[in-house]
Amino acid sequence: MGKINYGVRPEECPFLTIERAEQNYIYRAAFPSLSQLYLFLSSNPTLNNFTFATQKSMTFSEAFAGEPLDIAIDYCLGGYEKDFSMFIKLKRDIDRVNLRHVPSRRPRPSVVGSRPNVPAFVAGAPLSMYRMDRVKPKKLITVYINLAYNNNTTEAQIRNRGILTLNLIKLLENNDYIVNFKVFEICAVHNEIFVVNIGLKKPGELLDVKKCYYPLCGKEFLRRVISRVKESMPFREKWHMTYGQLVNEQLARELMDIPEDAILISDPDSMQIYGENIYADADAFLEKLHLSEMISVPNYTQESKEHKN
Repeated sequence: MGKINYGVRPEECPFLTIERAEQNYIYRAAFPSLSQLYLFLSSNPTLNNFTFATQKSMTFSEAFAGEPLDIAIDYCLGGYEKDFSMFIKLKRDIDRVNLRHVPSRRPRPSVVGSRPNVPAFVAGAPLSMYRMDRVKPKKLITVYINLAYNNNTTEAQIRNRGILTLNLIKLLENNDYIVNFKVFEICAVHNEIFVVNIGLKKPGELLDVKKCYYPLCGKEFLRRVISRVKESMPFREKWHMTYGQLVNEQLARELMDIPEDAILISDPDSMQIYGENIYADADAFLEKLHLSEMISVPNYTQESKEHKN
């Protein structure tokens, strides 16, 4: 047998921290962006061959995990195209309904502005322009999505969850929210807990649909990319058997330190997303999140029918 390696160590990996919480060990891999995740994996980080005798991120079948590992890692730079045209078409269908729910801005007389106040200008008044003020001040909100899902989840469910997550961000921004967007996975084996999170959108940054598409919808991301991150963690338990069991939503909130006023999106089944009708999924998804007190929530099923008529 060759040299035994236990994976990367916190002192040599800026993305890794290890905590002790009662009887548990928490391994946190936090990547500020997809590009940082790419740089970590493209460096071929040390494999924990004590725990992972077989590297499943490479040996998983293509039917289960998609393209090979090296290609899956390269997709982190934004090159994932599979079914992207279908994703964009369905997203546009949802966006058409949103147009009715964009709050208007209040015009206010001003010295400078974007629209002329013609009567005031003719009368020689100093306030001869209109400035479009926001209806209410912007507020910061963070949207978290737990990327994990059960093995029997369909690709249509995963795709619709991705569409509706990006649609939610757009709805929030239309309603004067500044959105911070993060994705994560949390799993456990015995007393070891693995937490990985990646930043996809910073507050004030424009939403990049193409960048978000891969982690939200590509099975390679979870089954090869995240699996390869796990294989470099200094675990001591038998992670090679299952690569971790999912944790419940309450524990996920605690481990990610998600405040009550933040939005947490979990697996498609829990969010009542079934992948058959994008409008029905949208209505169930937003109802599950209880957002009607925060924003103007469309009735996608009804309003899509009105649009067709």
